[in-house]
Amino acid sequence: MKKTTVIIVALFLFSASILMAAETKLDEGIAALKEENFEEAIIFFKKAKLSQPGSSAIAYYLGVALKKTGDIKGAEESFTEAINIVPPVEEAYTELIEVCYSQGKLSDAKDWIAKAEAAKVRPAAVAFLKGLVLLKEDDNSGAIEALNKAKELDPSLTQTVNYQLAAAYNKERKFTDAKTALEAVIEADPSSDMASFAREYQKAVEDNIASNKEWRFTVGIAYRYDDNVLLKPEDGIPGVDISGQRDSAILNTFRIDYQPNLGSSQWFLNMQYNLISNYYFHNESHNLFIQSLTANPGYNFKDGAVYLPVTYNYALLKGKNYMGLLSVKPTVNWMFEKGHIAQAFAGYERRGMLGTISDPDEDRTGSRYLTGAGYIYILSQGKGMLNFRYEYSQDLTEGQNWANMGNKLTAGATLPIIDDLYGILNFEAFFQKYKYNHTVFGYKRRDDTYTGTAGIVWQATKFMDVSVQYSHTTAYSNIYLYKYDRNMYTTGVEFKF
Repeated sequence: MKKTTVIIVALFLFSASILMAAETKLDEGIAALKEENFEEAIIFFKKAKLSQPGSSAIAYYLGVALKKTGDIKGAEESFTEAINIVPPVEEAYTELIEVCYSQGKLSDAKDWIAKAEAAKVRPAAVAFLKGLVLLKEDDNSGAIEALNKAKELDPSLTQTVNYQLAAAYNKERKFTDAKTALEAVIEADPSSDMASFAREYQKAVEDNIASNKEWRFTVGIAYRYDDNVLLKPEDGIPGVDISGQRDSAILNTFRIDYQPNLGSSQWFLNMQYNLISNYYFHNESHNLFIQSLTANPGYNFKDGAVYLPVTYNYALLKGKNYMGLLSVKPTVNWMFEKGHIAQAFAGYERRGMLGTISDPDEDRTGSRYLTGAGYIYILSQGKGMLNFRYEYSQDLTEGQNWANMGNKLTAGATLPIIDDLYGILNFEAFFQKYKYNHTVFGYKRRDDTYTGTAGIVWQATKFMDVSVQYSHTTAYSNIYLYKYDRNMYTTGVEFKF
């Protein structure tokens, strides 16, 4: 009996000494954690865990220390253990949700949010984290609801919540609400880091407000010098003296853009009306007046968009009906990597020549089918762009002299030079093979046309752009009548409101 009693007392004392050792290591670990000696804290917590493996508190603090050192996976395992051991550590729920969120494990984070809500653990913090997760999933309306709930449950979170609300409103295209939320962040504590971030964010939101107005109007006027208005052949026409090919012109432009705010819907719609007039000082026969109307509905998906622009152009030449053109071009854009966009498109155009056609073989009325692909590279955080495109087309005209198939290559760039000053470069090569023998020359025509453009745009004010542009075209053809060079110099100003 005495021997049994001694053994029980010895076991009790041994267990007590183990518990005391574990408590000592835990205290030492907490002290090291407070002093931000995270590696040392981990050693203490691991030793404490060896002495007392069933302690949820030790598992929790070990998770905190591992998280501080960047061992997120290890922290996740420790926080999970701190919840599963009875009694669980309530703070481990929010820590576990946060580490899942930081790893992009949104489904796991939502599972732990549901468990925390069921256990009624730290409801304000859980609601805030739920808002962040839903925001990451683009469930903006759900995020707004959760964030507002967090602010209601714990007013001390108001400034932080308002900043996240601004992000949710911005994604919902509720830009005015986003601006109001950011103003509340700044007013809460103007000298805080959060207020500084809000001021920077506010600039972007104000830009969104300006660029996403439902109605926008643009008016422009420019002067152009054209050294070959009449497209005079390079070698001239035997027996014919062509004069007056050089002329100056005034270009007038007017544009109306309408973009209804569809909120967070993935659908979008852009509509545009364009008016362009080109009046030459002397060659009135080439004065053009063009109107166009475009409707561009589309759908945004992850990393891309599908849209269907439909455009009708109506042109007058020297004040008389000249041409009507209806075009449809379904297009897909896909950002396969950040800053890299692939593009594919197909299209149909129906051209109707409205004036009197003296020679039926010269009638360009007909249908044009096209398809192609492109690549866009975004530069300078969206301020610049490179683009490349290939297009194949079949032009089926009623007049046999204009039916052709074409291959077009295009390369362009918009390059920021200094603040508010941009350079624009564009090059186009168009190779056309005509289907039938020309009715006058007796053989099939072939054209290779090269056009290069260089310009500078200065955004002088928020409402005014000033531009200077030079364009050169060289057309080679096996029929001398269509072989020419052309240079155009244009400078103008554009007003936006």
